[in-house]
Amino acid sequence: MEEKRKTTGGSRVEVEDLHLAYPRPGRDAEPVLAGITIRVGAGESVAVLGPSGCGKSSFLYVLAGLVEPTSGRVEIDGRPVKRPRPEVALILQETGLLPWKTVWQNATLGLSLKDPREAQRLRSALEDLGLAGLENRYPAQLSGGEKKRVGLARALAQNASLLLLDEPLAALDALTKERVQNLLLKLWRRHGFTLVLVTHDIEEAVFLGQTVVLFSERPARVIGTIPNPEMGEEAYRQSPAFFERVREVRARFTARWRP
Repeated sequence: MEEKRKTTGGSRVEVEDLHLAYPRPGRDAEPVLAGITIRVGAGESVAVLGPSGCGKSSFLYVLAGLVEPTSGRVEIDGRPVKRPRPEVALILQETGLLPWKTVWQNATLGLSLKDPREAQRLRSALEDLGLAGLENRYPAQLSGGEKKRVGLARALAQNASLLLLDEPLAALDALTKERVQNLLLKLWRRHGFTLVLVTHDIEEAVFLGQTVVLFSERPARVIGTIPNPEMGEEAYRQSPAFFERVREVRARFTARWRP
């Protein structure tokens, strides 16, 4: 029996007219984001799809409080984003695992395990992610999929209400990628966090995003917003609605860049 979707506990994200330009010595600043406006409700899932190098990662860095925008409004739960927050977890394409630390030690980075609730959340997360029993292994002893799951465990253990995923599955083989996508969907349903995923994989965006937002080439602008209300079940991947949505998204991009 499919577990009910939890819809509370996530953060609300509001981005309005966001501009970002990176300074360049002796030259004009390089524009990266050009007037991005996106709203994500608490507990919702949004997939941001765009070509490589368009500014998707920079968009996440702004949401995470790591990069200050040039102009525009960026708020999480009604509060301006000025710096990194403990309730916001950023998971990068490169897992960032320290090779000299074990799974447990990597997963606890940034956590205070003096708080027994955090230790219990981490144990529960490792179990949910199929990592129980691997706590004493080192990254070199893990598969690519297991390394990705350690990053997810860290985010769940810190009880993040907003997960920002920067193409975290790009380096995985097709079957492993699909398994981790299924797992991520299951965790989103169970925990009710808000999810913002950036990717250049059309099928991944359609499988994981209630809304698919299309970014243009750099500097990124929003060139389309496609509702995807049928997502939410693993079986969606084999449904006619899924293939139709993939065709719709691909057609929008093809129309954008047709010679």
